[in-house]
Amino acid sequence: MLGISTSFRSEIAITGKEIMEAIADLGLKAIELEYRLTRAMFMEIKPYLQKGIEVLSLHNFFPVPNGVPKEKASGDFFSLSALEARERELAVKYSLETIRWAEELGAKAVVLHLGKLPLPDSMELIKFIYDQKKVNTPEGKKVIQEKKEERKKIGKLYLEPALRSLEKLIEEGAKRGILLGIENRYNIHDFPNLEELEIIFRKFKGSCLRYWHDIGHATTQQNLGLEDQEELLNHFGDLLVGVHLHGCSGYHDHEAPGLGEEDYSALKKFLKLETIRIIETHHRATPEELRKGIAFLKKEGII
Repeated sequence: MLGISTSFRSEIAITGKEIMEAIADLGLKAIELEYRLTRAMFMEIKPYLQKGIEVLSLHNFFPVPNGVPKEKASGDFFSLSALEARERELAVKYSLETIRWAEELGAKAVVLHLGKLPLPDSMELIKFIYDQKKVNTPEGKKVIQEKKEERKKIGKLYLEPALRSLEKLIEEGAKRGILLGIENRYNIHDFPNLEELEIIFRKFKGSCLRYWHDIGHATTQQNLGLEDQEELLNHFGDLLVGVHLHGCSGYHDHEAPGLGEEDYSALKKFLKLETIRIIETHHRATPEELRKGIAFLKKEGII
């Protein structure tokens, strides 16, 4: 079944009713609830769930944690890989709440971000190299590789804290029958990358931990010379629980599916009947573009 993330309208909506009415206009009957939804907005969404709208997945942290302004809400507001124990404790606390909500709402999975590394200005530099059409030049490759090596050294510090956090979440997920999908990320400084994912999945082999593939993020990283989408899928496709579907051109993503240069052929090999499929656009995608995007996904055999 195809669902759509509430991110389609949550950035600009004031009420949950606005979001659900916009989704209803698209004719979709399933959703992903994400981290921009306040408790008040969720209370306004709940009646729609009782009328046949299915919750397929939740995106951590849901709902917006107490004391966090909606405009600052993020899947990375608290880091599960933080070096500081207090921040990790808060990240775990609100992740556990998301897992409990997933069980109550009948969702199958929770999408997780694990945090960010301190690499100031690295992404801006790589985007500049892309804009100058130098990603595949010797000069561009050298700079990008240097940034990747710098990131690799820093990433080692964040691995053990992330493993400790995940151990607690996996215990809760197993108890409640919820799969936890670690999402491939957008920025070079996002944690984890492919190598770190390998270590994580090896550590928790046989658990409820899974891989969540975001095609827009993968397309961005591939375009910027960071990671190859097919390599990600070849490594973790057997653990695939769900996908975020949206258009990406260059490093601009979260457009309607089919409007960008994303390649669905590699993804199709790993899609199963039970794989959760979520359109994850932002409000700049118009309803008409989304209708065309849904038709595009059907034509491509993604849904």
